[in-house]
Amino acid sequence: MREQDFALISLALRPGLPHAEARKMSRATLQDALQHHFGCDANAVSIETASGNAPVVKVGRQRVHVSFSYEKDWAFIALDMHSPIGIDVTFINHEAEWLEECVRVAKDFLPPAISRKIEGLAGLERATAFAEEWALHEAKLKCMGLPLQEWTSELEVRLSGMRSGSLGDIEGFMVAYARKVN
Repeated sequence: MREQDFALISLALRPGLPHAEARKMSRATLQDALQHHFGCDANAVSIETASGNAPVVKVGRQRVHVSFSYEKDWAFIALDMHSPIGIDVTFINHEAEWLEECVRVAKDFLPPAISRKIEGLAGLERATAFAEEWALHEAKLKCMGLPLQEWTSELEVRLSGMRSGSLGDIEGFMVAYARKVN
């Protein structure tokens, strides 16, 4: 992790691992990564979490912005030294029933142009496009500390001014990040 960049950590979890154990494992991995990066011991790294809020991570007096995302047997951690960051991983579901349902979900929660694009696709293209757009949307919400909510023009304004991107299809999962632009 360089000073102007962010870092992503991915963890393949044991199949069926309870969520509480996945959280514990990801936090231990984060602590190890920060100790290694900063050359410090475990006592210098503090990770405070409160349900529904982004974790507050400090190494000594240095704040590190962190976001976690879990899906099936994967955990992803995003770290940024300077600004809030969000990460999301979304399973690419191409079951026929979901391919119809994801259009309804897109119309409720994603920008109109994106929901129309998803509706115009079929099969694996629709599933992949939805997963990518959903992961980008969730990453932006996490970056801003916002809960999932239906799409509005006000939400569009709040989510503007971010740098975001997709890491593409990783073993059937779409991974995306969002960072506040300083």
